[in-house]
Amino acid sequence: MNNEEMENHNLITAFKKMWSNMFYIAGKTERADFWLGYVTASIIALLFFTIVLGTNGNIFAIILFSIVGAFHLIMTFTAAIRRLHDANFSGHFLWLLLIPIFGVVIVFVLLITPTSDENRHAPSTKPAGVKWESNILNWIIIIVTALALFGINELILNADNSYNNKIDVTNTSNNDDSSSSDSSSSSQSSSSSSEPSESSSSEQSSSSEESSDKSESSNDDEDNQKDQDSDKDKDNQDQEDKDSASEQSSSSEDSNKENSDDNDDQDKSSDQSNNDDDKQQSDDQKQDSQNNDQAKTNDDQNKQQSQNESSDQQKADDNNAASSSSDK
Repeated sequence: MNNEEMENHNLITAFKKMWSNMFYIAGKTERADFWLGYVTASIIALLFFTIVLGTNGNIFAIILFSIVGAFHLIMTFTAAIRRLHDANFSGHFLWLLLIPIFGVVIVFVLLITPTSDENRHAPSTKPAGVKWESNILNWIIIIVTALALFGINELILNADNSYNNKIDVTNTSNNDDSSSSDSSSSSQSSSSSSEPSESSSSEQSSSSEESSDKSESSNDDEDNQKDQDSDKDKDNQDQEDKDSASEQSSSSEDSNKENSDDNDDQDKSSDQSNNDDDKQQSDDQKQDSQNNDQAKTNDDQNKQQSQNESSDQQKADDNNAASSSSDK
């Protein structure tokens, strides 16, 4: 009995059962047959996936992998429903797979549950002579599933290629920077290695020939490096010219602003000086008027004094005349 069970439960027979019952969900599948068939189908799908990776995403390899993946997905799905029936569960428990992590764990526990003796699902076997290959609807389901997997694979490959291109661009930029920094050291080493050395022995002459060959190869490398450096220098020069032009334009704008500010300051200072001159002239006029008033007062005083002196002289003359007449 054990020998019959060992013969019935192996990878090949389990895969044949999954293949023949691909679209039959009313029956049951034992735990050993389900897991052995799942392992076999997964190994086949993994082999085709390695072919896709080995061909760097070849379109024909992707199409082939999508077809194999469609068969693997449908076989596993229907076999999981029959396995739940064998454990006395409903196939609707597979909806738990939509719940991340937690739902997957629950479905895994249900699938490893042993066969139930009190099974509410009546024993059902596939009708004899009925094959899923003869139904057109089954092939339509396979084609739709394959196209969906093909689209998913293309999206994944395009995203991976775009990410790799970004990494390559960053690496090339870093390599260019490092090569420009190492160019000076390589030129010094090549110049030191290319210096001629005179020797008399044959061994020294052969070593000099080898060094000359190396120096020629290094000179070729230097020429290529110089060409690259010249291209970089041209690009840097163009960038510097653009920067200088922008700086000149900004400096001219600044100078114009400064000139306008200086003109404003000069205008303000000239206005201030004119106001000061006007004030000074008004002060001078006031001083002149005061001087004129002072001069007039002085003239009046002089006139008054002269008048007083003349009156005093008149009085003195009158007194002298009176005194002389009294004497006579």
